[in-house]
Amino acid sequence: MFLKKLFLLLISTTFLVASSLPIESIVKIHTSTSTADYKYPWQTSKIFRYVGSGAIIDGNRILTSAHVVSGAKFLEVQKENDPKKYIANVKYISHQADLAIVEVQDAGFFKGTKPLKLNENVKPRDEITVLGYPLGGQSISTTTGVISRIEYTSYVWSAEQLLAIQVDAAINSGNSGGPAIDKNGDIVGISMMSLKNASNISYIVPSVIINTFLTDVEDGKVDGFGEDGLSVNFIRNDSVKEYFGLQDGSGILITKVDYGVKDFKENDILLEIDGKAVANDGTIESQFGRVNASLLMHKKQIGDTLNIKVLRDKKIVSFTHTIERLSPLIVYEFEKEPRYCIFGGLAFTPLTKNYISAISDKASGINMLFYKKGKTEDFDEPVVWMQTIFPHNVNRGYWSGAFVVETVNGVKVKNFKHFIQLIDNLDTQFVVIETMENQKIILNVKEARESYNDLKRIYYLNSDRRVD
Repeated sequence: MFLKKLFLLLISTTFLVASSLPIESIVKIHTSTSTADYKYPWQTSKIFRYVGSGAIIDGNRILTSAHVVSGAKFLEVQKENDPKKYIANVKYISHQADLAIVEVQDAGFFKGTKPLKLNENVKPRDEITVLGYPLGGQSISTTTGVISRIEYTSYVWSAEQLLAIQVDAAINSGNSGGPAIDKNGDIVGISMMSLKNASNISYIVPSVIINTFLTDVEDGKVDGFGEDGLSVNFIRNDSVKEYFGLQDGSGILITKVDYGVKDFKENDILLEIDGKAVANDGTIESQFGRVNASLLMHKKQIGDTLNIKVLRDKKIVSFTHTIERLSPLIVYEFEKEPRYCIFGGLAFTPLTKNYISAISDKASGINMLFYKKGKTEDFDEPVVWMQTIFPHNVNRGYWSGAFVVETVNGVKVKNFKHFIQLIDNLDTQFVVIETMENQKIILNVKEARESYNDLKRIYYLNSDRRVD
């Protein structure tokens, strides 16, 4: 009996708290999306439906998570206690930070609502309330908790390392995109992800990252967050400090500089960013405590500058570094139909993280080939000979383990478009395609080109390629 009374008391308390919350500012998002098949890119994408949450902010905008609306073909939003659904569209999206702005075509949707403000001034142990529409009910749900940590972590949606807030409030499917608010009703973050196999360990995108995103889109486009393109070692050994002439003990060692990165050099020791000392573990002192030094870059925009101080050849060197957005050699594609080319019944595609995920059983070999490999002046996108083969007389005897193309008739392949150009411009009787795994394809060019008429009829193909 006591337990029943306690349970009812908890429900009543939750209701009383919820009644004073800004529920008129929280929306339910209905998304119809299509998901491309990177393993079989010539097939029609599948249609899925999702439910997520969002928060109304200034300018009649709805702030939500990128993964709630990514690839949306049809979007509707709904207010609490209002059965009507309003047609909406995605205005801006940052897959990198898992954030998006949704706009509603009918301005009447915002009647009776109040935009929420953002608050960056948070610290561990601050109390928060998470609002949204998790699965299992039609009305708004509230969960309370505290901020456990503020630190850099990998965002599940993008695999990018950005500042995140860990909370102990329950965040479930459908909560994504909903706000976590402070005692004043201001947004301190947007619900993003929960840790599997753990009790009430969830993460929100903090307002400091949200504000960078909102500033970014003021010019009408999404540039993204900066990337320094540096590989670093923490300095924890006194011999390393002595070897490089590091006197005061601060700084981290730059071990690799990616192609296209200016100003920095290998074996520089990064000492300061914008006057903030970089500790041996790569952290700086901030309003959130000690966090990764990348925060100084992620609070600024692409094209902004950072004042850098390094130790180079045992001398202090200062310079101004312009923030850029660099992309890795193997990217993850969002909201894009996968590219492919069918030639002689053999299929080829750019090597993306999407494709690696689709063929997870073969991913280890590819990962070994490209471990720490980066772009170069003449190589910026790998091309894969896909596992799927359309059997035909022209390709009898061939099989593929998802091999990476290296050359076409002796010419090194720079990227997928270059590969297409080489195939389309063949003027020899035979083509020889060689892979990094020492596999070799030899086809009669005329027969390979003519085979598509058969392949189209036999396998119901709509096209032999998608290049863009």
